[in-house]
Amino acid sequence: MRVFLFVPCFVDQVFPNVAASSMKVIQHLGCEVVFPEHQTCCGQPAYNSGYRDEARLMAMHEVSALLTIKPSPAPATKYDFDFKHDYIVGPSGSCVAMIRNFYPELLADDPRFEQVSQDMAKRTLEFSEFITKVIGVDKFSGKLDATVSFHDSCHALRELGVKDGPREILKRINGLRIIELPYNEVCCGFGGTFAVKFPEISTAMGDEKLKTFYETGADILVSGDSSCLMHLEGRARRMGSTKRFMHIAEIMFQSIDGKLTE
Repeated sequence: MRVFLFVPCFVDQVFPNVAASSMKVIQHLGCEVVFPEHQTCCGQPAYNSGYRDEARLMAMHEVSALLTIKPSPAPATKYDFDFKHDYIVGPSGSCVAMIRNFYPELLADDPRFEQVSQDMAKRTLEFSEFITKVIGVDKFSGKLDATVSFHDSCHALRELGVKDGPREILKRINGLRIIELPYNEVCCGFGGTFAVKFPEISTAMGDEKLKTFYETGADILVSGDSSCLMHLEGRARRMGSTKRFMHIAEIMFQSIDGKLTE
């Protein structure tokens, strides 16, 4: 099985360890990982801000970049991707939701991309979703002495339906103690461009989420979206907290070796 690793732009630029951990875990589970080097932003910020034409152009580029190994100045007509056997997997619920839910809509009126975007959407999965639905959660096991809570990101939860899977994965790690986060379905306040447009509201929501996390007494807040973790960790550091914030791929990879690293 081949996995085409989809690395969102903010993961590439700010959290490269999340991409590396995702790749290593998928390889550990027996898959070949292909990294299309010419992928870029999925277009979600432009789309959410109302710039549909710009988002459409970015979607066209991303389709061609993710499904081919070599770049092309024009839309690709031949893809290296096998639509029957390969998968696109990304460590970000929000960006995966963009490809899966909105690319077919954005590209519906373009005969070059209409069908391929629909086929691509069917083979695109969020990281934990791929492990639970395709690989099988029983194929993974690890060991880690830590206490964690899990934060459900809005896009993964509401647009992809990812809820139980990440928790099933965490339960496969021996020694890991899981304390459920109160009000776990409440938004952390980031929301992409929402945090830029409404910083005061975003900060207040982040503080409320952090309060519920601190009340659990857990050492680490885990999530499947680095954007949420970036928002919460940034606020926590400004408040003097030493709690840790980790993507589920990082927790999984470190559990293979059985020890937490900085």
